[in-house]
Amino acid sequence: MRATWDALAGADDLVYVGDPARAAGELESLFGRLGADPRGGVCIEVGCGPGRMTAQLADRFDRVLALDVSPAMIERARATVTAENVEFRTVSGEGLDGVVSESADALVCYLVLQHLPRRSLVERYLHEFARVLKPAGEAFVQLPVLERGLGPACWRVLRTLTVPVVYVVAPRPDRAPALRGVRLSEKELGLALARAGLAVRGRDEGPDAPYRHSRDVFLRLVRTPA
Repeated sequence: MRATWDALAGADDLVYVGDPARAAGELESLFGRLGADPRGGVCIEVGCGPGRMTAQLADRFDRVLALDVSPAMIERARATVTAENVEFRTVSGEGLDGVVSESADALVCYLVLQHLPRRSLVERYLHEFARVLKPAGEAFVQLPVLERGLGPACWRVLRTLTVPVVYVVAPRPDRAPALRGVRLSEKELGLALARAGLAVRGRDEGPDAPYRHSRDVFLRLVRTPA
């Protein structure tokens, strides 16, 4: 994952992390569609990339901890975002290592989970979201969810088999499993949230998901009461 995103960070066009000009609007849409307007306290941004949304989060929260697996992405973000209430930190990619448990009032994860190369890793991240949230904290998460039916299920099987092979044949970062990611089904997502100790407080779906055989899902998550 780190090698893939370091390589993509070196590209002139960071198309794989979204359009910077749309960042403010997308962030406002994320909160608005979930009926939330979080402000103040500590926000953890999971997968900050080149800092596309980080400055907007810094305007909302007292402190932002911006995390990414790629040191090269972090360097680009530091060069772009100058807000004094932002701390950038590199993580391993296996979780939110080094982040104190129950330290976040809010967590934002946007255009990230769709790139994780294994379903178990997506589940691991959800566990980590629950771990770092304060008891009253909320996570705002976007991810593509596989559509129901035999066609999407067969497509996922074929995709799972072919993506690693294509990467071996043409080992380019834009073909890497760490970019192409996995797609969870609705049932798998529900089970993963339950195992992580997260409950859905709000949910919405995008009208024009750009993901094949999947729909864009937006979640407002809270910790399940003990």
